[in-house]
Amino acid sequence: MDSAETNKAIVRRFLGAVAAGNIDVIEELQAPDCTWWVLGRGEVSRKSYTDDVRGMLLAADPRKVEIIGMVAEGDTVAAEIRSEFHFGDRVYANEYHDLFVIRAGQIVHGREYFDTGKVAAFFGPMEG
Repeated sequence: MDSAETNKAIVRRFLGAVAAGNIDVIEELQAPDCTWWVLGRGEVSRKSYTDDVRGMLLAADPRKVEIIGMVAEGDTVAAEIRSEFHFGDRVYANEYHDLFVIRAGQIVHGREYFDTGKVAAFFGPMEG
């Protein structure tokens, strides 16, 4: 498997772990110095990003994360994603475009774009 396919497999595994609520795999696939940039928030630490994901995953059931498409070049993978998280009778659904930078089998940086209106309508306004 070439590096682009290997990196796409890492992204599939990461997003699969989000869908499954497997925080151990989410942690494993992020490098210790991983950084994130999230639309509406800017730079986010690995810990803050993981804590946010953990909080959502522990509260939502069922969870659906569907990869619409992926493109990889070198150490970068771009993924178009559709998600649906159920919180009792309420459903949060959004579409994302995530960019992952992968080195040595781990995510070292991620950028996450999504419809901020859907986030605000469901969770309330985003904070820094």
